[in-house]
Amino acid sequence: MIQKLTQSKFSLLFLAIFIVSLYVMLNKVVVPFIINATDSSLFVEQGKEEDEQLGQVSNERTTAALAQCRTSMKTDGTLPDKASFADDHYEAWALGSGSYVIRSSVSVTDPEKGQIRKLFACKIQYKQGDISDINNWSIMGIDFNTDEYN
Repeated sequence: MIQKLTQSKFSLLFLAIFIVSLYVMLNKVVVPFIINATDSSLFVEQGKEEDEQLGQVSNERTTAALAQCRTSMKTDGTLPDKASFADDHYEAWALGSGSYVIRSSVSVTDPEKGQIRKLFACKIQYKQGDISDINNWSIMGIDFNTDEYN
């Protein structure tokens, strides 16, 4: 049967009909199915973070993030023992999906210069649960400004 079709004078016609039918099936069945599937809520992550605006924010979650950054710097040995966080002034930016960048300062004792304050930035990710629990946060990076200020 197949040998007859390949040798017949209508084989190119059958090939063309097959290609056209595949094209129509792709445009009328496969593509609409994929579009409907991707538009569904299956691929959209729902959560509290959608309510939070991106950019500079200040709320209880950013205050908890600052506390977690400070705790992490003390326990990891990033700061000397005599370093202190004198004030609660900070700036925070929400990056979306529970990620924040926190910028604040720390007072450090330098043997040559005395007491100096340094700026630091901390990138932190909130997972879920109680915001005061350190296990619900993960520190993604801490960076200090090389210049001190008074």
